[in-house]
Amino acid sequence: MPKTLLVTNDFPPVIGGIESYLRDFVSLLDPNEIIVFAPTRDQAACQSYDAQLDYPVIRWPHRLLLPTPRAAKKLRDIIRTHDIDTVWFGAAAPLALLAKTAKQAGAKKVISTTHGHEVGWSMIPGARQALRVIGNNSDVLTYISSYTRRRLEKPFGNRPRWVHLPSGVNADNFGVASPQRQVEAKQAFGIAASAPTIVCISRFVPRKGQDKLLRAFPVLRRQFPDVQLVLVGRGRSYRRLERLRKKYAPDALLLNNTDYQQNRVRVNDALAAADVFAMPARTRAGGLSVEGLGIVYLEAQACGIPVVAGSSGGAPETITDETGVVVNGHRVGSIVRGIQGLLADAQLRSEMGAAGREHVVKNWNWDLMGARLQKELREI
Repeated sequence: MPKTLLVTNDFPPVIGGIESYLRDFVSLLDPNEIIVFAPTRDQAACQSYDAQLDYPVIRWPHRLLLPTPRAAKKLRDIIRTHDIDTVWFGAAAPLALLAKTAKQAGAKKVISTTHGHEVGWSMIPGARQALRVIGNNSDVLTYISSYTRRRLEKPFGNRPRWVHLPSGVNADNFGVASPQRQVEAKQAFGIAASAPTIVCISRFVPRKGQDKLLRAFPVLRRQFPDVQLVLVGRGRSYRRLERLRKKYAPDALLLNNTDYQQNRVRVNDALAAADVFAMPARTRAGGLSVEGLGIVYLEAQACGIPVVAGSSGGAPETITDETGVVVNGHRVGSIVRGIQGLLADAQLRSEMGAAGREHVVKNWNWDLMGARLQKELREI
């Protein structure tokens, strides 16, 4: 069978969205057909993580893997030593600037995966030209949402073929909480069993909209006096969010997770406690900061939770009219109205939750996405 080399700057044990995306896709492949080339952020952590894998990981002995002449030489050596047929760049920008090098070294096919940050690149002179170089030397470009494809088709050019390859969701890992489990989860956060609970799980960065949820909270409290808000994540906006919490929502929970295991427990409890999941993502910086897709929306739906999604980028593509609502993440009033409609109608929440889980199981499962990737890797 054809052998694939995944070249990526984003790979565990580092925790992040692209890291998880690639880890989960690689786990679906035959370990005899895949090799990973990735950097070393923490040598001990990398050695421990790699030892658990059933496929080889070649570590670049630096914290970053960039398209430099030294990296190009190493890439050529790996391709020739391991008889690589397909090179898969886990994030097109910037590493797929090495696509031509891969072809010259003997790779028969180059696949470059886009995630959303390339939209920002497409708006910057110089970076936009770099995307065209990548497109000219890639056979396939994968995309996570129709929004990102629309924004990227022109910058990347007409040469590559486009394949839809968003992240999948294993619905078995995100069960619907029983009434008793929901009560226990709320109690774990010190929330009354009867209190309607809004949950947001995401990085603490401005685009995700936690700040707007905090500003919306006092308005929601007027209609729902016992409503609670739980924000779980970590990131550079934590201190700013803490100031907003003290001002607008003193009893809201802002949980800054830095420990991976603690994070998983809190995430699971938060999803179990949620009556509504809300992440009102908004496009910022003149379009440079945009939500490419939003896997957390899918995970929430897999748990049977109705979703309030922001209108940024590909986020609206994760839900349907039967599973959630889309709001303008720039406007507190829009966010309030979206959440109010769900909090006021328990039957609607139940129906949307059930439809959401069915939506994820049917349209976003890993079997579907894995088969799509395997087809591309094996067709030379």
